[in-house]
Amino acid sequence: MHFVSDWKVFFGGCPVELGKMKKLIGIFIIAVFILLPFFGYSEEDGTYDATVTTDSGSYTAPVEVEDGEVTQVHWPNGGDMTVSGAEISEDGEASGTNSRDETVDIEIDDYNTDSTESEE
Repeated sequence: MHFVSDWKVFFGGCPVELGKMKKLIGIFIIAVFILLPFFGYSEEDGTYDATVTTDSGSYTAPVEVEDGEVTQVHWPNGGDMTVSGAEISEDGEASGTNSRDETVDIEIDDYNTDSTESEE
């Protein structure tokens, strides 16, 4: 059985000096933190107050935003509505469909400036 000496580590089948390995790991960690904001995380995710318009009228209700889309409407009476395809424009407007395939128009108040994360 072959033992690796203190100053070398096997990386992908090739011996790499420990100093170089530490440098590679450091570069990897820095790259992850630099790229993280671009993949799967948005500063705009959270709960927002919005005007929600459906076939039955317009209402003010909190909405959940994930990855730049409205995904849920939380009605004041305690009910929730799932929304699909409601990608938010720069001015905070979105249009999607609910589970009945009805159009849902949404205007989010202060979308780019005032996010409050939900605590559930």
